Amino acid sequence: MTRMTTKRQVILRDMLREKKRAMWNDVRTELFRQTGEELHGQFDLPLDPAERGLIDLLEDTGLQVASIRMQELTALDEAMGRLEQGTYGICDACGEEIPEERLQVMPFARYCIADQEKREGPSHPPGVTM
Repeated sequence: MTRMTTKRQVILRDMLREKKRAMWNDVRTELFRQTGEELHGQFDLPLDPAERGLIDLLEDTGLQVASIRMQELTALDEAMGRLEQGTYGICDACGEEIPEERLQVMPFARYCIADQEKREGPSHPPGVTM
């Protein structure tokens, strides 16, 4: 297994903290937007069933987005734990370092691209040759 350098650990720690801060800001913004006075004001007006259904759909969608963000925050917390253990940024399958570019895009990645592709299976149906 590859041993992470202190410099890489500092870079990855700063990256994770920034991603987490940005994600928390997104969640707060979304929740405040959903619970804002504007939305509550709409509930005070008599609405026909179609309008009420649309508002319910918008609320559900907002809550789903917040739920996804919370799952991502949990994954970031787990990544921070792996960083402290010295295993963050190391592919769980091959033990090689995961490139920082990949971790910028997918900060909670546990596999390098090659091993992630192996886990996901072929990109084309069986029997098709490329």
